[in-house]
Amino acid sequence: MRMTGLFSFLAFLIFAPQPGQAQNIGQAQALHDRGDYVGSLRIAEPLCRGGDKDSCLLVTKLLVEKGKPTFNMARFVEISTAACQMPTGAPMCGDAALVASGLAEGLPPYTDWAAVAVPGKRGCALGDARSCHAMSQLLTSKASPARDLAASIPFGRKACEGDMLAGCFNLMIAVQELPDPALGEYAAEYLLAFDRACRLGTTKACSEVPRARKMNERAARHGAANAVHMLYVDNGIDQKNWGGSVIHAIEEARTPVVLDYAVSRVAAAGQMAYVRQQDLPVIVRMLGNSSAAQAARNEMSRRAALARNAAPARPQTDSTTYSNPGQTSARSGYSSCTASNGNRGKRYWYYGFDNKVNYGPCI
Repeated sequence: MRMTGLFSFLAFLIFAPQPGQAQNIGQAQALHDRGDYVGSLRIAEPLCRGGDKDSCLLVTKLLVEKGKPTFNMARFVEISTAACQMPTGAPMCGDAALVASGLAEGLPPYTDWAAVAVPGKRGCALGDARSCHAMSQLLTSKASPARDLAASIPFGRKACEGDMLAGCFNLMIAVQELPDPALGEYAAEYLLAFDRACRLGTTKACSEVPRARKMNERAARHGAANAVHMLYVDNGIDQKNWGGSVIHAIEEARTPVVLDYAVSRVAAAGQMAYVRQQDLPVIVRMLGNSSAAQAARNEMSRRAALARNAAPARPQTDSTTYSNPGQTSARSGYSSCTASNGNRGKRYWYYGFDNKVNYGPCI
């Protein structure tokens, strides 16, 4: 009997509710409903830190609803980050990261850049698109001390793939603002950003999708740098800057594949007369027996014949209209500039999707 009594006593000690264990989310909710927010938070906070989802929902109401005496966004981020580390508290990673990055909608202005990375990285690794978006914001925002556009690309991609529209915008900005040949190196991400934004209802993103798809195809086939130079050639030819497009291929790209592309387009348009005299033998030397090289030989022969029969032929002048961003309603154009050798030149400009002006080289 004494053994049985001792067992019963030990069982009581082991299984009896200990101080604080009897407190549960139901009690915390009851206190909240009675207006005892401080008491409710006292019970809900440790439960949320342990990863209890319902407790974290209550903590969210208590700490981020303005007007309550418990309102404290910094404390919310700290508690949510602790919950994020628990196996069952992973959903809180996105909440903590979004609030810390200033992206949470409907809340007073608040940003704590230093508090973004811990929940943001863990949540993104677990597949939470909101966490990925917060990390993208941390690494792309000009206000962030941790700004690193190249490092933001993987996070922006995951956020955009998770249908976070603002994440797609961050991805566009990162690729556009990185120096060349980033547009070719991250061509797949650039295409994803515009294509997904278009599919999510941002119709003005749709117009960039064909160009982004072409860039992606060229980068895969010709390499990142060549793909970007081919884009500059396209921009020049679109502005009827025939000779300037060939100059860019010779002096900036300096690769046979880009030069062949530029000359082939100019020749197909019947505009070889715009190519500078000194560029024709360079084309022949770089391209050998290609059809583009033959077009250059034909042009040299044509000019030689004119020189024998008449006054020396002069290459025609490009019909480029010069303008500066903001002067007209145009989204692209050419402006005058000073090249590195001190000569006057021209450079292509265009507005990106983020309405920032992008410039090509001075040629």
